[in-house]
Amino acid sequence: MASKHVPLALRLKTKDTFFGRLQNIRFIATGIIATVFRYYWDGPEVPSWDLRFHVIRNILRQYLTDSLPHDMPNEQASRIDFGFVADYIAMNNLPSRPLQPAAGFNREHDIVLDSQCCVAYNVPHYGLSSKKLEAMAAADMQAAQLGRPRSISCQVLLSSQTTRFAKHAANVDELLAMAPLDPDERVILHFHGGAYCVGERSLTHIHIYAQISRTTGLRVFSPNYRLAPRHCFPSQLHDCFSVYSYMIHCGFKPKNIVLAGDSAGGALAVGVMFLLRDMKLPRPAAVVLISPWVDATCSGELWTRNQGLDYLPALSLDDPFHPTRMFYDAGREFSEQMLDELRCPLVSPIFSTNFSGMPPMLIQMGRNELLHDDIQLFADRIKQHNPGGAKLSLEVYDNMPHVFVLFDFADAAQQAFCSIGRFICANT
Repeated sequence: MASKHVPLALRLKTKDTFFGRLQNIRFIATGIIATVFRYYWDGPEVPSWDLRFHVIRNILRQYLTDSLPHDMPNEQASRIDFGFVADYIAMNNLPSRPLQPAAGFNREHDIVLDSQCCVAYNVPHYGLSSKKLEAMAAADMQAAQLGRPRSISCQVLLSSQTTRFAKHAANVDELLAMAPLDPDERVILHFHGGAYCVGERSLTHIHIYAQISRTTGLRVFSPNYRLAPRHCFPSQLHDCFSVYSYMIHCGFKPKNIVLAGDSAGGALAVGVMFLLRDMKLPRPAAVVLISPWVDATCSGELWTRNQGLDYLPALSLDDPFHPTRMFYDAGREFSEQMLDELRCPLVSPIFSTNFSGMPPMLIQMGRNELLHDDIQLFADRIKQHNPGGAKLSLEVYDNMPHVFVLFDFADAAQQAFCSIGRFICANT
């Protein structure tokens, strides 16, 4: 009997074999060779970008553009095996550099959602997203009551270049515990980016956490939330809200927590803030957003004008493999109804008209990223709909692409990390 699933032309390995690894090496090597040739033949695209910057930017672009077939018609979305696609993405996750002791130490913990730690929602005004969140919360409670509680893993990291580490270096395990190290410990809860699909176990962002920990002196917590397309929205938001609630349950005080996030993680941080505010729960001390993906409809003009320098591809929402399609409702055909659902503030915070109750907020972005217009409009709307509210700082870094702090060796990234340190110090 013929499979109903449409065949996919994939350029990365589908099995972890010798030949599969060879396929990936060839994929990356051709991109590196082409980049090196263009760099020495034509010179740098931006004077401040060295060869390493060009190589990493182009590998990211090649991975996001060519790892999945973006020529599939909208009508075939339901015939794609997104369970297989989820395995394919996980197998070909972006490589991560191991964290060296000179930079910091990290541990991974399992957060068990027993009946005392399960969350509940009372936010009916978010429509379909509200109903999905309520169903997920009910499923967690049922699993806990049946003795099969769900768990969420979470990274805990501390830079070895902090005063706290210097004083307690002999007790690394204690420094990386999930519990507060003292009654008023300040911490950062960072939600990683990756279009809700990439970034398993947060390891692709481990050096960002180390740098932020270094400039703030604080521990960084990062939940390994469920990834799309196997788990579609709002699974990610539910997991992040659950981890925040768990930390409060463990004894961390809201006034000592800073929410942070990059790209999709930035939208998750804002979504958690909306839920806390709407349910009248204590808010965190501050929020740091790095290139937040605040408009899942991808409607900003620079989605087409900034393609030359950013590594993000400008894809059509008619493409079943568009990140928005995969994270929101993989396998469903795009329609005006879906577009309307994407305008829910929990999905696309830019469409909110209520930014009251927001804590102090720092937003950082690159001038050359495709999300530039969306982020600028988002910042403008916060000021417009939160008059006299908490302060907002928007920093724009010249000649930088999306989530430029991934290029942690660049001067702009180091400036951004130092700015985050000053902001958190001033607001906690």
